[in-house]
Amino acid sequence: MSCFLRLLGLCIALFTALPLPAAEAEPPGRVGRISLAGAGTQLRIGDSLASGEAALNWPLTTGALIETSVGARSEVRIGSMALHIDGGTALEFADLDDARIRLRLHRGSIMILLQIPEHAAETTLETPEGSLRFETPGTYRADVAGGTTTFSAYRGRAFIEAFGLTVHAGERILLLGGPDRRYLPGQATADALRQWSLAREPGPALGQHVSPEMTGQEALDRHGTWLETAEYGTAWFPQYLPAGWAPYSMGRWAWVPPWGWTWVDQAPWGFAPFHYGRWAIIGGRWAWLPGTYVARPVYAPALVAWLGEPGWRTSFSAGMAPAARWQPLGPRDAYRPHYHNNPRHGHGVNAGHASHVVRSIPTPPPAPEPLRPQVAHPRHELVKVAPPRQAVMVGGEAQRHATEPPRRPADTRPAPAPTMPAQPPRRHEAGTETGREHAARNGRMRHDGAANGQREPQRKEQMGPRRGPHDR
Repeated sequence: MSCFLRLLGLCIALFTALPLPAAEAEPPGRVGRISLAGAGTQLRIGDSLASGEAALNWPLTTGALIETSVGARSEVRIGSMALHIDGGTALEFADLDDARIRLRLHRGSIMILLQIPEHAAETTLETPEGSLRFETPGTYRADVAGGTTTFSAYRGRAFIEAFGLTVHAGERILLLGGPDRRYLPGQATADALRQWSLAREPGPALGQHVSPEMTGQEALDRHGTWLETAEYGTAWFPQYLPAGWAPYSMGRWAWVPPWGWTWVDQAPWGFAPFHYGRWAIIGGRWAWLPGTYVARPVYAPALVAWLGEPGWRTSFSAGMAPAARWQPLGPRDAYRPHYHNNPRHGHGVNAGHASHVVRSIPTPPPAPEPLRPQVAHPRHELVKVAPPRQAVMVGGEAQRHATEPPRRPADTRPAPAPTMPAQPPRRHEAGTETGREHAARNGRMRHDGAANGQREPQRKEQMGPRRGPHDR
């Protein structure tokens, strides 16, 4: 009996030590974004690679590495926090999640601007010679070159671990390295990097319309106007849009772990409106609706509904897409994540929206990670999406507020459907078809995840024999 009890105890211990299954894992709700990228900027996240201006608006999470060439500079925003990266720098995001931000500076120089005490407490900076822990909000700097590390504080107070040194405002400490932990004190300098950083320094984190911890919100005031609406409350209207513009129409799809397919927009303001909130047409104009105020909003890779053949990936000149067509979610439409998550994450993504949801909107199946790196090219072209009037048809709530009935093309008909299959998508040669041509030939509107094969016989007779994706 005692042997049996010992064996039972061992089994219980092994079972409790097992990690949680992937389906119970919670992806981070907090991300960063590249808010300034030039010809010398390069980003790597897993197998994904973006360089030059194509790196603009890429989401940053754990494992991201940013490298800049000599003479090039870049900027990263994480909520109200800003990182100004000098040329010739390699900065790694060793951890970036809801609990902490751990930066690792391999070489070069960065400025770190912390506006709130929470960011100061959650952020650490690692260098080859020592780590810096931030005790208060402020403006800090780190330089790594020639086997030495320099920490400076322009505002605030920080602590150099292992050395036991405190860096006060206006001070600069040079760590010489070595087992004896030698260092040289001095004064913080105001060189070209400092002046450039001052010119880009963010204003106070007021959070008048949205939370300052919504990554990308700092660009909205410069590129649009805020208005109060009777139906939806606060709405943001982008300015200087090209004719025929619609949300999720000018950018690219990229595979970014742990979320998978992610929309990367090309507009300088194109982060927050495509990863938080909803879209609607108000007074004949596209408006972004942030929803009710949430202190720390949860990031989503793309708040869209998918149309067309389920599980396919179509190719167009700017890259690959996980489905033939897509539309932005309308007001109070619920987003159902297709990536591994738990209920708390799903609730956080929809917080501030979808409080009276009739049904949720389908999302693409978890496509397998590409066999080769997904390279983002600097060329941007308009991607086919539904016309503006039609794009608010996604949910019943949005459809009710369309200014006129949507006009559907002759070959697009709504169809009832089961859930999307989780099978690998069909492969197409990149560049052989544009998204517009593929959608015109194969796309079928699916408001609830329908597959085209699930149609009644009468409809099949009206449409004639079914054509394949490459039939002319």
